Amino acid sequence: MRKKFLAGVLCGFAVLTQSRAQEVEVPRESSADVATSATLPEQPKTQTRAEQTNISQPPDLTAEQMRKAGSLAAERVKRESQSEQTSTPETPKPQTTKPEIVPVRPLDRPTREKEPIAAEQIAFHGDTAFTKLADGFDFPVGRPDAQGYYKARGFQSHGHPGEDWDGSGGGNTDLGDPIYSISNGVVVFARDCHMGWGNVVIVRHAYREGGSIKNIDSLYGHLDRILVHRGQRVARGEQVGTMGTAHGLYDAHLHLEIRKNIEIGMSRAAFACDSSNYYDPSQFILSHRHLQTGWGKYRIAMNTFTHDALIDWDKARNYSHDSGGANESAAALKNAIASQH
Repeated sequence: MRKKFLAGVLCGFAVLTQSRAQEVEVPRESSADVATSATLPEQPKTQTRAEQTNISQPPDLTAEQMRKAGSLAAERVKRESQSEQTSTPETPKPQTTKPEIVPVRPLDRPTREKEPIAAEQIAFHGDTAFTKLADGFDFPVGRPDAQGYYKARGFQSHGHPGEDWDGSGGGNTDLGDPIYSISNGVVVFARDCHMGWGNVVIVRHAYREGGSIKNIDSLYGHLDRILVHRGQRVARGEQVGTMGTAHGLYDAHLHLEIRKNIEIGMSRAAFACDSSNYYDPSQFILSHRHLQTGWGKYRIAMNTFTHDALIDWDKARNYSHDSGGANESAAALKNAIASQH
């Protein structure tokens, strides 16, 4: 501020000095001089060094003139400072506002089912369940390669849609032997069907093939005991039952089916008994020993056996309560009951 005041004083002083320097008295010319100037051409007027010196040098100022110059300079400085204040915009102070709390809407995602509490029980809702993809398939007896067992009867399209597996000892020497799930899956059926079936377990599997996910059912028939229940998740090689005789109708063996069509259930008569609905079990297992899988779970349908709703299981009866006997020929027994499959 002091610098601006001194600059104003000096500036005012210079202005006043310049104005005094321009005030030059011009003496009134005589009439003769006027006449002479009218007749003669005007000569350029040259100033002497003394005159130039007198003009460039400021005259002496009185104290009163100095005071006026100072007051004028002060007013000028004041006006300049006011103009600077009005021309310079004030920097607005940052306003602190409270952050607005916006409610977060949940994303539209499918609800993720909770993991079941029991290790073997899978949580399912209505007609769906979840299972791991199959990482491969094994034989259901003598796992994983059916060691100690032989295929007594094979797959035949339009005839026998599965395989019968017996122990190498023959007869009922394999009665009560463990039966294993051929791969990861979910139990979709487990009960005593009586008639020519006895105890039956059906496991549904999901596997990856050709860039897509496919489903199949594996059926384990004529069991002596059932060790799983509907809705239970089973792992590859996990025991699902024991080898039986269908309540004494046959000598002990396992009837195995692998189904393309997952609507058959226990109503085989309603579907064509050929390769359009069934796989050859041994061929399928051997061609799917090792499969690509992942860490996630896959959703599968549970209630697909629509034709089974017509069956009254409580009124179904067993075909025979007599034991086939270990002394009877397995071949003769199978020939006698071939029409039952």
